[in-house]
Amino acid sequence: MTTQSRPPILLTMADYYGTLAAVRSLGRLGIPVTVAESKLLAPARWSRYVTRRVECPDVGDSDAFLEWLLRFGEAEPGHVLYPTSDDMAWLFALHREELGQHFRMYQPGVDVIYGLLNKQRLHDLCKDVGLDVPDTWFPEGEGDLEKVAAEARFPVLLKPQTQILFESHVKGSQVERASELLPRYREFLERNRYGRKLLDYDPKANRPMVQAFYTEAAQNIFSLSGFVDRTGELFVARGALKVLQRPRKLGIGLCFEEVPVDPELAEKVRALCKKLGYHGTFEVEFIRAGGKQLLIDFNPRFYSQMGFDIARGSPLPLFVYEAACGHEERLGEVAREALGWKGGGQYIYCHRGIFELLLRAQGLSGRLSSGEVKQWREWYARNRERAVDAVIDTGDWVPWMVDVAMHLRSYARHPKGFIRTMVLDR
Repeated sequence: MTTQSRPPILLTMADYYGTLAAVRSLGRLGIPVTVAESKLLAPARWSRYVTRRVECPDVGDSDAFLEWLLRFGEAEPGHVLYPTSDDMAWLFALHREELGQHFRMYQPGVDVIYGLLNKQRLHDLCKDVGLDVPDTWFPEGEGDLEKVAAEARFPVLLKPQTQILFESHVKGSQVERASELLPRYREFLERNRYGRKLLDYDPKANRPMVQAFYTEAAQNIFSLSGFVDRTGELFVARGALKVLQRPRKLGIGLCFEEVPVDPELAEKVRALCKKLGYHGTFEVEFIRAGGKQLLIDFNPRFYSQMGFDIARGSPLPLFVYEAACGHEERLGEVAREALGWKGGGQYIYCHRGIFELLLRAQGLSGRLSSGEVKQWREWYARNRERAVDAVIDTGDWVPWMVDVAMHLRSYARHPKGFIRTMVLDR
């Protein structure tokens, strides 16, 4: 198939690093890339590999965005469409039939996606295939909290049971004592809101869950990521260890190291996908604690550090593209190449700009000792030769400049958030 005859792909949420990784991966292959974005300061929007830029409503307004997406698809049918966030994964699945009339999709149904993005449903599925999960309670209301407080070992984490259409996007908070559980539960319900579409689908989705707290979560989160096809037989995976996040107890990954894939664990993840009927890209997170791998998250979409896997011979956006286009033979060829890839060295992933800012800020505040700051800088220097950056690319510099401007603007508008997460590590 010639480059000129290849269908374009439509990518949304250009401020996500998974979107930037997909733009670069597919654009370098000559596949036409259309980016739909409402924000000016969005790194992927300004990549040299973008073929076309279109304006769209903010994805936070799901009704307006979906209306625009359907109009775009009707006017310009044939684009490949794939999600970059939990919101988009669920919305695309919820409206799969309408979207599928205009777009090429590799999208499971809404019950499949919700089964992975709702922690209570995910935990039930994990038990069926032999995957371990953290001790977790799903209180139906305040009446269940007394039992939770009696059974749980404090401190615990109070977390949303799903991030779909979750307006505050908080990962969770630590509850130190049993006496604090009820007021913190009430505070969660008062302060956090979900989109109407989700609550129409599941009225109980807004109830937080209580999860055991593991100190290992700060530096011992293992990630298994890759692609699985509809049959469950084509399965490509890479392993990574999250070694630094912000905040360090519970936050967004900044630094990862390459680690081998655990074959037994990978087989259980494949079984989970087959049982539920999931196909597409995935990132599954585990806490290594007490000799077990405890599954804490399953992301059925493009994800932030996807560029790390692409650099390690697993071109996930291309898998999705070929599958959505129905190119089964080509999909098999790409998979065989990925399965046969030999790295020949230790790869790391680092969002270098935020990494340096965090070291400086927490070094000055005392949250990191001078010895720890030195250790982290030595870690990067030692692995620099095979370091993959979230944004920096020598052949595509503009997204890096836009990323710097995006963060400066965010910190200027939300100084308290900057101090809390980057300086005080909370």
